[in-house]
Amino acid sequence: MASTLALSACGGAEQDAAPVQAPGVEKAGAPDEVVAERRIIVYLTGNQSLYALKEGRSVLIAERSGTPSVSPDGREVVFAKLPDSWNKGDPVTRADLHVYSMRTGKLSPLTSGHDDQSPSWSPDGKSILFQSKARSGVSSFWRVKPNGKGLKQVTNVSSPQSPALSVVPTPMGDTGVEWGPQERRIIVYLTAQPSGSAVQVVSFDRDLDVTNAYSLGEGTSPRWTEQGTIVFLREVKGQLTEVEVSVDD
Repeated sequence: MASTLALSACGGAEQDAAPVQAPGVEKAGAPDEVVAERRIIVYLTGNQSLYALKEGRSVLIAERSGTPSVSPDGREVVFAKLPDSWNKGDPVTRADLHVYSMRTGKLSPLTSGHDDQSPSWSPDGKSILFQSKARSGVSSFWRVKPNGKGLKQVTNVSSPQSPALSVVPTPMGDTGVEWGPQERRIIVYLTAQPSGSAVQVVSFDRDLDVTNAYSLGEGTSPRWTEQGTIVFLREVKGQLTEVEVSVDD
């Protein structure tokens, strides 16, 4: 499942933050309580400043950042670097992806010159999935290797062989995607609908090319279970009802 690392929801670095940690590692408390074994890696403050926690100290990585994603091995963090003048609520017209090494503290640019957002590591850590509209004129998923090579648009690409996959909606807002458990190359996320939101599923092959994409219909709050099913909420006769669906890769 995709990681979400950040230590805040409001205020500056000295205020509360939302912790982002390596997958499967115990969460810790406030930043000053962090110890290395707990592996809390970075945190995002309420004004969207991104910090790393190294040896008990907070180190500024970016003045403005989108939600970061931690690599499966916990050694690197990918994030969308926003302009320093950007404020929360502003439209994102420019964002560049960067990779931060927890071991060396080195910050490496991954993409530039567009509106690349919401990156997430593939389960094997070999690719990064992200969203962009400026690159093609249509909001789409793209992939790139952690070294910046292999950039490719993976959804909304015209294909006579797969006409059903020619249009695949991207997540609504900055909701991101959730990868399936047991390193399954399949994601679930929310898409915008006139009456609310719908639950979308997309499957990939080993190269992170789309093999299947379909909607589970109206719903909200999708999440994976340990059994590999998807649970989400749907309004039925005025009441929210939990729906569980088994999906194929």
